[in-house]
Amino acid sequence: MTFEDLDQEFPNGFVDAEMTGIVVDFSNRSATLRLNLRGNLPDSPGRDEYAPATLIARDIFYISVEPPDREHLLSAKRSHITVDGFSEDSDSFPLFAHLRPRLSAGAFCCRFYVHDWNSFIHLAARSADFSWDR
Repeated sequence: MTFEDLDQEFPNGFVDAEMTGIVVDFSNRSATLRLNLRGNLPDSPGRDEYAPATLIARDIFYISVEPPDREHLLSAKRSHITVDGFSEDSDSFPLFAHLRPRLSAGAFCCRFYVHDWNSFIHLAARSADFSWDR
């Protein structure tokens, strides 16, 4: 499953998601992202209700966590960070232009803009699994 496929699966995609954790297992080449996502339609009464979900990236090619910018480095500690998920592109991650040709066809490639840090988390994997933790 590609990031674009997954992003279309639910009404709000990865917009204004809350990321509560990332666990990278290098021995199994996987990354598990714990998220809270808005699963209701944008015009529904429950549009701001969040539900927990898990995204497991399998056979990771890379994961890159950019540090916060200077103004956000000392921001208040919270139980989550607010992110927007996007397809990866070379404008936001110049190295991607060199990496993309070496990734398998249909690879899961994305970037999460971290509002709380004003920076990105980049991820590429052979595939990804998504589940609601309800």
